[in-house]
Amino acid sequence: MHVDVKRGRPAAAGLGSSDCGDRPMLDLSVLHRPGSPEEAVRSFAETDGTGLYIGGGTIVVRAGSPNLDFLVDLSDAGMSYIRSESRNLVLGSTVTVGSLTRSFEACGVASGVLCEAALAVANHAVRNIATVGGNIVGWPFPTDLPVALLVLDAVLVMQGTDGRREVPLTEFFTNRRAVFSKGDLVVEVRVPMRGHDYDASFEKIGRKKLDIAVANAAAGLRVEAGKVMDASVAVGGLGAPPARFAECEAFLAGKPATESVFGEAGQMVAGAVEPRSDHRASGDYRRKAAAV
Repeated sequence: MHVDVKRGRPAAAGLGSSDCGDRPMLDLSVLHRPGSPEEAVRSFAETDGTGLYIGGGTIVVRAGSPNLDFLVDLSDAGMSYIRSESRNLVLGSTVTVGSLTRSFEACGVASGVLCEAALAVANHAVRNIATVGGNIVGWPFPTDLPVALLVLDAVLVMQGTDGRREVPLTEFFTNRRAVFSKGDLVVEVRVPMRGHDYDASFEKIGRKKLDIAVANAAAGLRVEAGKVMDASVAVGGLGAPPARFAECEAFLAGKPATESVFGEAGQMVAGAVEPRSDHRASGDYRRKAAAV
């Protein structure tokens, strides 16, 4: 179904100019509330103007936009779930970040790296609204879940007008124009279950605890007899999309799991990135943070 929205008024409380200063407000004509992912994609494709899918809405509320004609509200589209299925952890795209921190299944994957990343997102109130899907597509802000999902080889299930398909998360970030079209919807994220010998961890550097990342990273390792047998490394928050570092991973394979080896791997990452400078940090600081 859809709801007509009167032009010239804020779409939600707190979006008026008196609350947001010079921030642009939303000025919508239509708000869709579909009952399924298929209906959501159909509504998006059949509505004139510029539209956006909305889950928790935390990014939309923060950024605003005078150029949106419609929103597709995903609250009732049936994508809020966490379950185990065929050796995968399956996360519906509208499940909240806060739900991850309370999920036995999610916190049991790779030493709880997903829960570490989820707990780094803003504060308790935001985590209970922000969604997994929004954290992925909203990476430019930058968000914290993508790097953890990258080291776990996560796969996106996408809904398009021609049906569903699977897209590796690495492809979504490195080759987005080829794998993602306007109006496509992230339905769920599938995370392969790793063995108990695979450990992963997440780290974030920000100006303060609740701020978005100056730099964030995740790494996963499988170590046998003191040697790295398998490694995954991902870094985000630097300006470009979050990314895996294949050269660094290849370097670590077969090496002793020592501080000096990990330090050398960090320098490889620092040499490969081209971070931006902004009001939060200089590019040089971000490069040094990525190395650590």
